Parts: sequence; structure tokens; C-alpha cells
Amino acid sequence: MDDTQNVGGRDRLVRFLLAAGLSIAAVRWLQSGKRVRGALAGVGALVFGFNATTGYCGVNDALDVDTTGDGVSIEFDESDGGSASSADSAVTADAGATQVREHYLTCADCGEPIVAGQARGPNSEGDIVHDACA
Repeated sequence: MDDTQNVGGRDRLVRFLLAAGLSIAAVRWLQSGKRVRGALAGVGALVFGFNATTGYCGVNDALDVDTTGDGVSIEFDESDGGSASSADSAVTADAGATQVREHYLTCADCGEPIVAGQARGPNSEGDIVHDACA
């Protein structure tokens, strides 16, 4: 187990509240004879309680998600063979203090951006391209 913290701020508060709510639900279900529901809610309460108190989440660790900083940090491994360069996925259109990302994918064949809603898929080499380019 990794001992670094990857859960912080609001995320810890939400997990604490979920643990409290699931604890109450577990006790009520167990009292009413619904053992399976009560046991599952109890396990969920333990998991969220562990996350909230230690600041560590195994799922966040596996997905490389870190919520301890100022904002949520999600790290992407760009060695997956995709042809998108850092210039293609750069942050653009500065609107005051808020930055908007213009597009995420580019066609490996024509180099044009692939926008939401456009038909796309892998070509023979496994790169993402427009359906018209395939």
C-alpha cells in the first residue's frame, strides 16, 4: 500500500459524509432484518471512513487521481502510441482566469481535430482517425 495521500479537501468531506450515511443505513437495515443490505452498507461505510481518515484511496492510486492539491490532478500516460502531440491538446482560448481546452483528439491521418459527435475509430495501425479518413 502506498502511504502518500491522494484524497483531500472536499473529497475527504464527501467521503466522511458518505461513511456516516452508510453507517446509519447499515444499522437500520440490520435492525430490520435485512442482513445483506446492512452488511454491504457497513462495508461501504468502513471503506469510505478509511479513505476519509487516512487520506488514501486505492482506486485513486490505481487511476493516478490526486485530489489533495488546489485542483483535481489526473495524470495521463501519453506513451499509449497515440499520435496526439502536446501542441494538439494544448490549453487554448484564454477567457480571463479560466482556460478552455479546444479539443482533445486529432486525426492521425489528416491531423484535423476530432470534435465531439464526429464519427471516429481506429485505423489499421490502431490510431484514432475520422471514419472518412479510415
